[in-house]
Amino acid sequence: MSVKWNGTKLLKTIAENEASAAKLYRAVAAEVRIGEQFFEKLAKDEERHEKIYNALLTKFEKNAEVDLDDEDAQYMDLLVDNNVLFDEKLIEEAKKIFTKSQIFELAEQSERDAVIFVTELQRLYPDLAKDEMEIILKEEKSHLKMILQRKTESQPLFGRGL
Repeated sequence: MSVKWNGTKLLKTIAENEASAAKLYRAVAAEVRIGEQFFEKLAKDEERHEKIYNALLTKFEKNAEVDLDDEDAQYMDLLVDNNVLFDEKLIEEAKKIFTKSQIFELAEQSERDAVIFVTELQRLYPDLAKDEMEIILKEEKSHLKMILQRKTESQPLFGRGL
């Protein structure tokens, strides 16, 4: 069975994710032990992405319905409804007590979510800002790759004769 599904909630969620990731990255950028320039660059990219999504939301809000089969609509609702934002409390905790590996795990989750959300947005709305979405997806994948590389580099090499 086909249902009408409104993508404005998806776009709002993506924009909120970008804003909260930028806040997290900016908060941990001050931690020299983690990499000030690295996280500051990520924060700036996420802020730019947020502006693009908010502009799209304003432009797209009145024409956001798409026909989905019932299972796909349920999947999208669950994806959006179970989204986790980095709230102020988590960001404050991250600045004070989280280890480097925990910070990279949070960043990894944020970037994985971004890749999933952008991919789904492109699937549901293939003509929506196609060039911008391709650029953003490429950047999010690049962020994830860089985070995974840094995460791997920061892990102790147990069993290698440290």
